[in-house]
Amino acid sequence: MGLSDMLQDAGKREELQDFAQRYDQGQPWEGISDDEAKKRYDEVSGQLDDNEYEQSARESFERLQPEQRREAARSLEVDETDDPAELARATSRMRKEKPDMMGQLMSNPALKGAVAGIAANAAKKFLK
Repeated sequence: MGLSDMLQDAGKREELQDFAQRYDQGQPWEGISDDEAKKRYDEVSGQLDDNEYEQSARESFERLQPEQRREAARSLEVDETDDPAELARATSRMRKEKPDMMGQLMSNPALKGAVAGIAANAAKKFLK
């Protein structure tokens, strides 16, 4: 089921709206379990083209504090950076090279927030 198909289902649309609203409240990892973040990421990320994915990732990393972004960079095994665009490119590369890896890094709150954010940011664009 593609994202546009999911959004035609009123129940699924409400679930995604609720998820996106909770993501926008407080820290991006609060109120969202690891399982839910991974589930929404899995549902949405595969439906995004490379540009949509990278843009959603950049917006997600922009919500994090610089130290949280550096922590995410260490987990992603990229040069220590707090640049949201660079982190977005790194997650985009990881998505292609190791598709399951993002879901496995959920023990890091910053990356959990990033994973949830990729799904929430993309869902918000499609929900409009």
